[in-house]
Amino acid sequence: MSKRIVPLLLGLAAAGGLLLNAQEVHKPKNGKKYQIVTVVKLEGIAWFDNMRLGVQKFNADYGKEVDAYQVGANTADPAAQVALINDLIAKGVDAIIVVPNDPAAIVPAFKKANDAGILTFTHESSGQKQVSYDLEAFDNDQYGRHMMDVMAADIGGKGLWQPFVGHLTSPTHNQWVDGEAAQAKAKYPGLKMATERLEEREDQQVAYEKCLELFTTYPDLKAIMGSAMSTVPGAAQAITEKGLVGQVAAYGTCLPSVAGDYIKSGAVKSIHFWVPADAGYATSLVAYMTLTGKKIANGLDLKVPGYGKITVRKNEAGNPVVYGQAWVDVNKDNLKDWMLPNGKYKL
Repeated sequence: MSKRIVPLLLGLAAAGGLLLNAQEVHKPKNGKKYQIVTVVKLEGIAWFDNMRLGVQKFNADYGKEVDAYQVGANTADPAAQVALINDLIAKGVDAIIVVPNDPAAIVPAFKKANDAGILTFTHESSGQKQVSYDLEAFDNDQYGRHMMDVMAADIGGKGLWQPFVGHLTSPTHNQWVDGEAAQAKAKYPGLKMATERLEEREDQQVAYEKCLELFTTYPDLKAIMGSAMSTVPGAAQAITEKGLVGQVAAYGTCLPSVAGDYIKSGAVKSIHFWVPADAGYATSLVAYMTLTGKKIANGLDLKVPGYGKITVRKNEAGNPVVYGQAWVDVNKDNLKDWMLPNGKYKL
């Protein structure tokens, strides 16, 4: 190697420009098992309760070689998430997986982790920097366009609609809305956005209150489109309380256990999601394969539904993103498929 190249590479490494080699075998840092830890946006909600099941299933399947578990803060605060990452760095885990509240906020912590020999991964952050791999359940633009097609068909392709995101910094939420808006512009000229996308901070009460305000300001509003799982039930509660079932409906990302009863009542017309447990399993497997030097390539089977034939593309930062085909639609016609014999919901 040229003597002139060596200082350049050392300088890049010192600046955080080089990630740990994803094709090397990384020995466990503390003992015989790899510690792989998932840090979610927020603990105590159904979405991430389900994701934990996938992490636990992965741990059961690979328990001889890994110790995999999930943690999260009791608030969707980026600073709280960074604090958890720093705690895991201090503990010397082998891989950290994050579902980011704010992708930019975790970059310094990820660099610190990489400098300590810890691999970093994300889910729901396709533009992530300082990461070995991000995993997406699907192409986010196409998911947004699909939800718009469903909503538009239901309301006749015209009228006022309102998009919500959990956080204005949430990359996937905003990509979905971008896809929805682009699809509406391309295919449904009669659809008009009431106002710019609204932030509800992953809080059902905030979504509920903002929907009440919307119904006053825009009495002709026909549809609420949610990105965070809290929007659909918050909107449905407001629709129900104001006696607007049949005039306004909620759509968007949610789970049957959260929105199912509102689907039955008509306050919610359709929900869309990917199974969090499957995403938790698949991302953990990507982390384990990377630690053990296995190649993550097009066509790979990650052992759970929707990720049986992945594709891999690089993002604008030059980092690889794994895409599945894992979205699910639920409405009144197939809601029963997501219910147990005792009347409870499967998810």
